[in-house]
Amino acid sequence: MSLVCKSQAIVLHLTKYGDSGLIVHVLDSRLGRRGIYLRGIKKSKNSAVTAHFHNLALLEVVTASSTKSKLLYLREYHPLVQLHSIRTDISKGAIALFVSEVIYRTLREESGDEELFKWLKGMISTLEALEGNCANFHLKFLAGFCRQMGFLPHDNWSEQTPLFDIISARFVSPNSSHDSGYLFSEQDSLLLHRLLSADFNKAMQIPLNAKARNSFCDQMLKYLGYWLDTSINIRSLAVLHTIFA
Repeated sequence: MSLVCKSQAIVLHLTKYGDSGLIVHVLDSRLGRRGIYLRGIKKSKNSAVTAHFHNLALLEVVTASSTKSKLLYLREYHPLVQLHSIRTDISKGAIALFVSEVIYRTLREESGDEELFKWLKGMISTLEALEGNCANFHLKFLAGFCRQMGFLPHDNWSEQTPLFDIISARFVSPNSSHDSGYLFSEQDSLLLHRLLSADFNKAMQIPLNAKARNSFCDQMLKYLGYWLDTSINIRSLAVLHTIFA
């Protein structure tokens, strides 16, 4: 007996399944991170359909579930919006790949989180509409994502407490007894403070070079990994490093 569910979904990742099938890994608004089986999608007559399942695609889906499998089975789908610039702009495409992988590797298969889903939809719409330089987008995303996941960095930065401590999620004094292996550098700490306190437009205007972006991104992934009690290896990070070098 199958249970049919109508919901919204954010596409995260595609994997092959059998000779002609695909598994679309999504974040479902009601069911959380799940895999949806697409039968026969790799056949030539259906090849154009895969374009609808690009990274961060927003879809309305009707799926069926079975007690015999964790997979959902796609009954029908419709794009909620057309994300033209994310699909065609190289920089935005690289960001979409990174954001999708972060979501895929940090969220477990469990019930949906409507507030997180709503926030992610907003971030996707912001990326699509963004004009000009988007090189800081993934940095602002990571800071906001930690907040949405419940790992809120406490923004108590000051000249007396200029170092961010991963374990306490607070800015601390250089003379404190905190483990130096879990402290951001002064540069990364100041950038975190600026990203937490700035609105989106101001965050995009923070002048940064590639080295600063890469260092901050690595530290934020370490912060996420600590609070999730796992090691987070984001393969697409190398693509971002190349694009925004």
